[in-house]
Amino acid sequence: MTKENPVYFKLEYSESIESKKDILSTEVSLLNLIKYLKRYNSLRTEEFKVKSQIYGAIKKMNLNMRKTQSSFPFLKIPNVIKRDNITKKEIPKEKFDQDLESELREIQNRLASLG
Repeated sequence: MTKENPVYFKLEYSESIESKKDILSTEVSLLNLIKYLKRYNSLRTEEFKVKSQIYGAIKKMNLNMRKTQSSFPFLKIPNVIKRDNITKKEIPKEKFDQDLESELREIQNRLASLG
């Protein structure tokens, strides 16, 4: 192995003071960063706890809603009645369309007889 020869260089007093200030300010910044990261982690764990509580409450509420809905009476409508309602709704539309067409024919006949 070869021996490493250290390199030395001279700093002025003002440069050394400035370098020390920079190093200390960097340390302060790192310590603040660590403090913020710890705070962030604690907030994330608190958020996780709150989210899990909310999830549990929603799950419980859904269960209560299902129980309540199951206790309500359910009215079953036979398919025959449903079909009757559908046909009754369609018939007036067709009659209305037929009425319009018949009126249009009558008006056209009158115009043809006049013209």
